[in-house]
Amino acid sequence: MYRYLLTFTHTTNGQTQFTALDYPTARPISSVDDVQLVTLHLQTQGYNSPFVIAFSLFTDPAPTLQATS
Repeated sequence: MYRYLLTFTHTTNGQTQFTALDYPTARPISSVDDVQLVTLHLQTQGYNSPFVIAFSLFTDPAPTLQATS
């Protein structure tokens, strides 16, 4: 699981609001397409007109053990 500090703006009662939150995801954010998916997710969570400003990785997923020969 990846965890990001996500900062974004959204509109509430006609006013622009700034929000930061802990955003967990199973896959890394690594492209514009990923940011668009995050934006869509924020919309489903009730944020009106979200615009992602920045994101910063908190934690990488735990490394997996690989067998050696």
